[in-house]
Amino acid sequence: MRDLIGKLDARGLSAARWSAFCGLVGLVGYAMITIFDVLMRWLFNSPLDGVADTNRLMVAIIIASFFPMAIAERHNVTIRFLGNALGRRVTAWLELFGALLTTSVFVLLAWQLVKYTIDVFENQETTWLLGWPVGPWWSVVTALMIFCIPVQLVVLLVAVRQAYRGGGPADEPAAPGLGY
Repeated sequence: MRDLIGKLDARGLSAARWSAFCGLVGLVGYAMITIFDVLMRWLFNSPLDGVADTNRLMVAIIIASFFPMAIAERHNVTIRFLGNALGRRVTAWLELFGALLTTSVFVLLAWQLVKYTIDVFENQETTWLLGWPVGPWWSVVTALMIFCIPVQLVVLLVAVRQAYRGGGPADEPAAPGLGY
């Protein structure tokens, strides 16, 4: 079981890093478009049409692309002073509780995004200036949030294993995060 969870964790992390890499490429593209638009405004008093339309949609995808990696690498903010004061076993159970809450939040978020994306498609929403359909963009955001769920479920499985082992074995590091 440990090997299976470890393999799932490694594969989820690999896929999450790929998602973040795509987000980074998108961020660089977003920055380049913005710089080019500013230069066109400044040098020729001729901004690029539709930059504001596409930027709003690009930002949603870029931000969503980083969520899976943040989950897989356990870069969430945690408050560990209580758990550290109460011992390793209590800390492991508090981590499990936090993982359960995080899983619930992402399930609810994905569910609401699915509903929103369906609504966007049904209403045939488009961008203001270019008239591009907004639905496909929100489909990507929704898919990225849905991808967060299996990644978080693996994190939850690791937390369950550590809690039932009383804090995990010494060779298994605690989930990295910002411990306060």
